Amino acid sequence: MDTHVEFRRSERQTLPLRLAVIAGALVLGLATGASPAGVAALAIGFAAYTAVLQFVLLPRFRSDAWIYGMAGSDALFAGLTAAALGLPGPAIAIPAVFAAQHALFLGYRGAVVSATLGTLAAVAGGIATGAGALTALASVAPVIAGAAALSGYIAESRFSERAARRESEQNHDANSRAAQMLDGLRSIAAADSEATALEAFARSILTVTGFDAVAVYTRSGGLGLQMRVALSRSDASGLTTESAAQSPDTYEESMHGDSAAARAASQGVALALGPGGASSEQMPQWAARMGYASGVVAPMVAGHLTAGVVFGLDRDGAAVTLDRIDLMERFVSLSARLVAAHGAGAQPAGRNRLSLELDAAGRPDVGEARPVIKMDGLTLDPATDRSSIGGVAVSLSRSEFDLLYALAGSPGRVVDPGSLVESAFGGTSSAGQKTVDATIYRLRRKLSRAPAGGGLIRTVRGKGYLLDPSSQGEALAQVPDTVTAD
Repeated sequence: MDTHVEFRRSERQTLPLRLAVIAGALVLGLATGASPAGVAALAIGFAAYTAVLQFVLLPRFRSDAWIYGMAGSDALFAGLTAAALGLPGPAIAIPAVFAAQHALFLGYRGAVVSATLGTLAAVAGGIATGAGALTALASVAPVIAGAAALSGYIAESRFSERAARRESEQNHDANSRAAQMLDGLRSIAAADSEATALEAFARSILTVTGFDAVAVYTRSGGLGLQMRVALSRSDASGLTTESAAQSPDTYEESMHGDSAAARAASQGVALALGPGGASSEQMPQWAARMGYASGVVAPMVAGHLTAGVVFGLDRDGAAVTLDRIDLMERFVSLSARLVAAHGAGAQPAGRNRLSLELDAAGRPDVGEARPVIKMDGLTLDPATDRSSIGGVAVSLSRSEFDLLYALAGSPGRVVDPGSLVESAFGGTSSAGQKTVDATIYRLRRKLSRAPAGGGLIRTVRGKGYLLDPSSQGEALAQVPDTVTAD
C-alpha cells in the first residue's frame, strides 16, 4: 500500500487516541494550576487545526513534504502547550505522541526531524514559563527521542519488508508475462490459417497487456488498412468487423495522413492514445464512439514491411503507462513475423512487392544498401535489422534501429533531433522532438538489458544526442567472454 494512503488512514484511525492524550494533558494541567484561558485557547486551536487537517489537507496531500509540514505544525502546538502547562509535566506526552506518529511513516530521517522539532519547541515553551533550560531539556529530550527512535525502527523494518515484497511481486509479474508471451506465440504459430492466426494474436494481446479490447488492422493493398479482427473482454467470442462497425470508417484506416494509425505505421513505434495533447495521440473516432477513452496503437513490422497496426483500447480514460506501451510494442514486434508468415501464402507476390515499394517510397533509406556497422562489440546489420551488443542480441523496432544506426554513423559526435527525424522517420512532418525523445527513451531501456548497453547513448542538453563508444568499451571490459544472447 502507498505510504501516503497509509498515513491518511492512520491519521484518522489514531485521531481518538491523540485527542485523548491531549485532552488528558490539558485536564491534568488545569488540575495542577495552569491558566484556564490558556488551556481553553489551546483546546480551541487544536480542534480547528484538526478539522482543517482531516477535511481539507489530508485528502489533498501527495508527498512526504506534507508530513514534514504537519510535524512542524504539531511541534508548534507542543511548544504552546509547554508554555501554557509548564515543564516538567503533562505537556511532555504531547510532542512524544506527535513524534511517534510522524516517525512511523518517515523512518529514521523523520524520527530525527520530528524529535528535534518537538524537543526544541517544548524546551522553548518551558523556558517561557520560567523553567531552567537544562531542567526542561533533561525532562523532555529522553521521552521524545525514545518515542521517535522506536517508531523510526518500526518504520524502517516495514519499509524493508515492503521493498522485498514489491521486488518479489515484480519478479513474479515479469515471469508471468514472459510465460503469457510464450503461450501467445505458440498459439499464433500453431494456427492453421491467417484468420485463426489473427484471432490468436488478438487474444494473446488481451491476455498479455490487459486491455479491454484489441483491434487488428492489416494492409488491404496500397496504403489502406482494414480491420480484420476485434475482440473485447465483454465478448469473449470476438466481434466481427460487421458487428463492431457503426460506420465504414470503423474498419478502414489509412497509412497516409496524421491519424494515430498512420503515425505509428510511418514511425515504426507504438504510440499512446488519449484525448490528445502533448502526451498522446488523438483517439480514433470509431474507438471513441464505441466507448474507449485511452489505449495504444502499435505497428506490425516484419522486416521492412509494415503489415498493419494493432489497437489496444481501454474504457478508462487514465493515461497509459510507459511500461504498458513497451509491453504492447514488444509483444506485437515478437508476433508480427509469425502473423505475416500466415498471410504471405494467401497474398499474390505482386502485392507483397507493391507493399515493399510503398514502404521504401515512404522511407528513402529502406531500399538503400547500407553497410553493416561494427564497433567495440556493437553490431548493426541494416539488411536484417539485427543488432547486438557484446554478443547479446537486442530486439529493436524499425525506427529504434534506424535511430541507433544514425547515431552509430557519427560516434562521439552530437546529432541534432532534426537529423534524427530525417534518418529514423524519413523526415515525416508528424515526427519531431517529442517523437525522438520517446524513441530514445525506449531505445535506452532496451539497450540497458545488455550488460554493455547502459550509458551507450548520451544526451547533450540543448543540442541532441551522441553515441559514446568509450562507455561501451569500459563496460565490455567488465563482462565475461562467455556472455551470449538469451
